[in-house]
Amino acid sequence: MRKWLFMFVLAMFLVPQPIGFAQSLPPAEPDSEAFIEANFHLQDYYQSVRCVSAVGSCPSEVEVQVPCLTAQCEHPLMTYTIQDTYSTIQSAADEAQAGDLIIIMPGHYGGVQLEEVGGDEGAYIHFLGWGDAGTVVVDQSADPSKSWLRHWFYFIDAHHYIIQNLAFEGADDGAGIFVSGYFSETGHFSHHFVVMDVYSHDNGEWGLHSTATSYLLVQDSIFTHSGEEHGAYISGSGDHVLIRRNVFQSNELSGLQVNADPQTATMELFYWLQNSTGDTCGWSEEDADYGGSAGWQDIKACYDEQGLPDLGEFIEDGISEDLIIEQNVITDNGSGGAAGINLASVRNSVVRNNLIYGNGAAGIACWDNAYAEEKGLASSVYGCHAVDILNNTIVDEAGNRGALILNHDARDMRVYNNIIIRDRYDAYEVAVNSGSGLQSGYNYYFAQSIDESPGFRGDEQSLTGFSIPEALTHFVNPSFDLWVIEDGDWPNLNSTRPDYRLVTDSVLRQAGNAEVAPVLDLYGYPRAGAEIGAIAQ
Repeated sequence: MRKWLFMFVLAMFLVPQPIGFAQSLPPAEPDSEAFIEANFHLQDYYQSVRCVSAVGSCPSEVEVQVPCLTAQCEHPLMTYTIQDTYSTIQSAADEAQAGDLIIIMPGHYGGVQLEEVGGDEGAYIHFLGWGDAGTVVVDQSADPSKSWLRHWFYFIDAHHYIIQNLAFEGADDGAGIFVSGYFSETGHFSHHFVVMDVYSHDNGEWGLHSTATSYLLVQDSIFTHSGEEHGAYISGSGDHVLIRRNVFQSNELSGLQVNADPQTATMELFYWLQNSTGDTCGWSEEDADYGGSAGWQDIKACYDEQGLPDLGEFIEDGISEDLIIEQNVITDNGSGGAAGINLASVRNSVVRNNLIYGNGAAGIACWDNAYAEEKGLASSVYGCHAVDILNNTIVDEAGNRGALILNHDARDMRVYNNIIIRDRYDAYEVAVNSGSGLQSGYNYYFAQSIDESPGFRGDEQSLTGFSIPEALTHFVNPSFDLWVIEDGDWPNLNSTRPDYRLVTDSVLRQAGNAEVAPVLDLYGYPRAGAEIGAIAQ
């Protein structure tokens, strides 16, 4: 196994003990490195170290380093004396100061609920499971006597936290991790969260859910068996999000959903006005609600008329932008509907190098969360805009929808170098005003459907019209077996998982447009040239 592939697998599935381990990272796209360097400024060392143990077994000192997020990082390995010990994560979190590390010894724990607190730039508060992957488990709320605390790690109007090497399971009516600005009450966003090396599974709603949260990094984690909804759900107008090197498997709806949700944004802004000034310019809750006559722009005009402070980027505006979604494996999701990657009102973002196979509904779908329909409009201002969909591999034998869908005013999209295998007339579907500004070509798909989309200029130099058996001959070992097996504390790579590398003589190795291709592929290998799909070598 090549060095970088080994490191990628290590990062995703064999999270090492933190004690004394040197850090090594798989390579990253240059713009992903730049994204992290611009937005996530971790400290070089911890201010203090606090220890949580359910049985009182904390060490007196530890050797540890702040995690590196980029290859250029050089945080020093240092020895720290344990400042204080606690029996619950909540008690340690309540006393933590900016720049602190909270190590959590192996065991089962209640979670945390934190409001209006956090670290700082260059001083994140770090929750770190101390031990082998899967030995630190959060499987109940911070206070089991309070039934309304339905999320295990629950942050409201919080900022600058790292969550690492923890397993979350069994939040029957909620999420393993939930981060919210609670904009309607606070007028704020949560921001600057790093979630890494996490296993969140068998939760009632979501493995991870963020709303009104910007500056979020989710990497090297596994989200499985969300009972009613998505593996991870990014909602509420959050911007500046990087989601990479994760596995989303066997969730009821999407593996990953990003829904800026313009209807909810309208309601959130209305409620903030109602709660803060009491002046809603004559608009009622029914006007602002789903199907009501007031759109987001109407409520925002009311906000502006009152001379209230400019909230800048931290406002519920029904748009998510500056997202990078890359190098994820998304499989066996969507038995209840929804695409492997579902995008609503996403802009100026990139979706690349994802392996999406064996899902029940679509592979990648872009839409506006039915905003135009709900508001009785002929077209939407909230469809996806300027999203690059590049070098993804989408493989399904069957499905009740197209595999790649651009819908509800998805404008100025770029769709290149994708493998789209589904034997349907609408395998690649462009519908409802989504042809405007679309740049598309060098893809591999059975057929394309253009419906109610004036302005479509055509798809250039793509390969089309093949049977599923013919398509599968391009891969080393195609199958629809699960990517990971969950039969212990932490998932293991399935020995019979598919191998979607292109065979040596596949025409798809030279069928792409190298000028728009990512630098690297799914595994972090450099691309040699014009390969299409997620895997270059």
